[in-house]
Amino acid sequence: MGGSKAPKPDKNIGRAAMKSAELGEEVFAWMKDQAEVTNQWAAEDRDRWTNTFIPLQDAYIEEAQNWDSQERKDTVAGQAIADTRLQANIADGTRLRQAMAQGVNPNSGRFQSASAKGATDTALAAAGAGNLARRQVEAEAEGKMANAINLGSGLGVNPATSMSLSNSAYTGGGSAAMSGYGQQGSLLNQQFQNQMASYNASQSAMGSMFGAIGSVAGLVSSKEAKTDKKKVRDGVSLGAVRELPIESWKYKPGIADGGDQTHIGTYAEDFTKATGQGDGKTIDISSAIGITMGAIKDLDAKVSKLEQRAA
Repeated sequence: MGGSKAPKPDKNIGRAAMKSAELGEEVFAWMKDQAEVTNQWAAEDRDRWTNTFIPLQDAYIEEAQNWDSQERKDTVAGQAIADTRLQANIADGTRLRQAMAQGVNPNSGRFQSASAKGATDTALAAAGAGNLARRQVEAEAEGKMANAINLGSGLGVNPATSMSLSNSAYTGGGSAAMSGYGQQGSLLNQQFQNQMASYNASQSAMGSMFGAIGSVAGLVSSKEAKTDKKKVRDGVSLGAVRELPIESWKYKPGIADGGDQTHIGTYAEDFTKATGQGDGKTIDISSAIGITMGAIKDLDAKVSKLEQRAA
């Protein structure tokens, strides 16, 4: 039962655990508020995309899909051909006026040959202008389709970003709270383990003591285990008890419980002097119990005599 006392857990462990949990809750509450803000952003962005931009995109996409229709290509080609012929007619009129101003006969073979060549060039130019106009319409349609595809690929980017911020905020807050509670649990478990270690040390010491007492008592409790039996004279036990000083006291540091508790009892030296039992340093538990029982028996005999006299 001797030795140093079991260590006691530091009171600040519980305080640190509570502070850790409180901080986790504060961070979680703050991040939850942040998540509500970003969720509102996401809702507003989504509403704007749905009610404003998506209808515009749908209209643009439909226009892009129908932009290079045959009707549009024929119309634009016809306009290009007409413009080309108009320019050719203007050029023919200019040449005619120039030829007449120079005294060239418009009906001459030379002038008619030049006019025929000009007509051929005009026809070729008109055909080329028509084809170019059609290809231009097709190129415009391809450009519009590309724009429509790009619009679709960017649809909902802002709401998704806001939702990501919201989820990150909520997850971060939750992680902080769980970390706080986890640290609290770890600290409190450490405190509990320290308390259990102290308790187990105390129980081990007490168990050793009572085990020793039980072993001694168990060994001497049976008649079969005893010899050299002699009757103790009446009154001896009560007289021995009467001489024993009974005081309250504590063990010195490093002995038994180290002074943690106050005990009541006698001393080994006085017990040996009064009873003749023991070595003067320890008290024989079996003898102590026997002396006590003998004293009770002697006292009972005296009380019985007094009752008989009184009767």
